[in-house]
Amino acid sequence: MKKWYKESYFDRKNWILENFDKLNLSSEETLLILLVDLCRINKKAITYDYLTQKLRKTNKEIDNIIASLVNKHYLKLSTNSRGLVFDIENIFEFDPDKYEINENKDLYDTVSEVFNKPLSSTELQKMNDLLEEYGQKRFTQALRIAEAQKKLKMSYIEGILRNEKK
Repeated sequence: MKKWYKESYFDRKNWILENFDKLNLSSEETLLILLVDLCRINKKAITYDYLTQKLRKTNKEIDNIIASLVNKHYLKLSTNSRGLVFDIENIFEFDPDKYEINENKDLYDTVSEVFNKPLSSTELQKMNDLLEEYGQKRFTQALRIAEAQKKLKMSYIEGILRNEKK
């Protein structure tokens, strides 16, 4: 079955621009993602020269942006016979609306909804510990990554947070 974001009617650029704040993307990360998608549409190879020229950044700055996107699991890098391949398909696996936390819905409800089940007492305790140690913003980012990887366990979220800390 074809993924919803691969349908011909889906406007990837608009979706990215509409959701970059919910996806916790900086403006530089958003521009890089949009450039990658533009190159995909135009079947153009992506090179560091192209990225440095378009973003007006040094290779080191481009490396930092790419590393951040890879850490967030929004970008996968690989190589083929033509060179470096940038894959941003994972970014579309997120449902940003699940992360809109307002007065009517707290983070516990959000996590329960993402996990698609009520949280056990052990999960609630682990969540409380993680929130205390890492804060709500970092916890929510780790939850997004876990959802994209389809590994919805508190232990996986904890691993993401510990790896970020290093």
